[in-house]
Amino acid sequence: EFFQPKYRNSKMTLENLFLPDDEWGKDHILPKIDHSGRWENIPICMPSLMTHGLLPKGSDIRSHSLPDHTDNHVAFPPDETPSVIHEVIACTWASTTFKTRSNRAQVGDGKRRLKEWLEFNLLSGFNHIYVYDNSGAFTNRDSLADVIDLFPPEQVTRIDWPCKICSNRDGNEGERSSQYAAESSCRMRFGAHARWLGSFDTDEYLVPMGKFGSMSEVAADLDRRRVRVAVFPSSPAKPRFDLIDDPEKTKQPDGTFIPTVKDDETFLHTYNCNWEQFPRTKTLTHRSKQMYRADYVKLHYVHYATVTVVSQMNEKETKDAGERWTHRYKESHMLEFDEENEATMLHSKSKVATKMRSWKERCTQTVLEESHCNVGFPFPKDYKDGQSKNRSDGWAYNCFLNDKIESYWWPKLVDAIKKREEITASLQ
Repeated sequence: EFFQPKYRNSKMTLENLFLPDDEWGKDHILPKIDHSGRWENIPICMPSLMTHGLLPKGSDIRSHSLPDHTDNHVAFPPDETPSVIHEVIACTWASTTFKTRSNRAQVGDGKRRLKEWLEFNLLSGFNHIYVYDNSGAFTNRDSLADVIDLFPPEQVTRIDWPCKICSNRDGNEGERSSQYAAESSCRMRFGAHARWLGSFDTDEYLVPMGKFGSMSEVAADLDRRRVRVAVFPSSPAKPRFDLIDDPEKTKQPDGTFIPTVKDDETFLHTYNCNWEQFPRTKTLTHRSKQMYRADYVKLHYVHYATVTVVSQMNEKETKDAGERWTHRYKESHMLEFDEENEATMLHSKSKVATKMRSWKERCTQTVLEESHCNVGFPFPKDYKDGQSKNRSDGWAYNCFLNDKIESYWWPKLVDAIKKREEITASLQ
């Protein structure tokens, strides 16, 4: 009775099978009161949408639902489909400050990054964003609330998430168990009422490309093609040397420096410098991110859709659903984005001082690798093979601009930031 569907109707002979009806009878609900604690200790919680004010308390969510024009044959049966109020949502786990993996460095630009990231994702077509604020794990004096309050509550929701990191590697606060739990929470609490969902970091920009003007349009196209999981290839971009602060401002005793985005610049613009041209082939699976149908993916872990509606099915259920049965499951409803014509992810990962050793020598050598020189010198748009690969000042070209970011999305972001600042000023 309690087996996953994959094991029901199995041809296997199961010895010592536990049958609750035989053991407890048909009328048994819980262990005897004396053995189970008090009934009143069972938590009865208000739905998440009402807890966070997205819907009025006591309202019928069905009256707020969006019509479903999609082919739902591998998701919920029609009578079990939850009410959907958003087409595309994003979740993020963030903090005012954090430590990089293996405690290599501490990064304190959480508020600045979140503010820009929220602005861009709303601009690019996410209907709602849920921010799991982990600041309380480190301090009770500050949080991300003042940034989130700049945005309308019907677009951005803050969840106080002071859950501390639990790691079996002593002292390695860069391991992110708190983040993994936040992702699962967001999928279960808010994904149930969204058509598409993705969990991303605040240094990851999801950029509609080609003919698409928003991520909602991208998601609608995926639905038409019966895609349920869409993959963003990822490789850290380089901050452009000409758009960061003078290295002397953050120079370290060993000659390194911390590449820092200028106050009047954006992370999106500064990091628009991928070391590999489209189509990229050297991205790594463990860095990729996904957006997925929330009614199809039952468990998601950072980079992977680990349990889906189809993966839970046994052989008979799979064939009855018109799916292809294989003993070693392979996801058949997954697509990797065409980065030039559909969507791409710009990964504006912070560069710390330890990554800048021997940077002056390395950055005069034209080597198209991720870590050879960790600041960017983009090839000119009119560059032709055979021309010098060094600028007139000696620095070597080592990365490529995304033209749609440079000419379309960055100007729109700057305008949106300006308008937000004007609105905020008018309310003070």
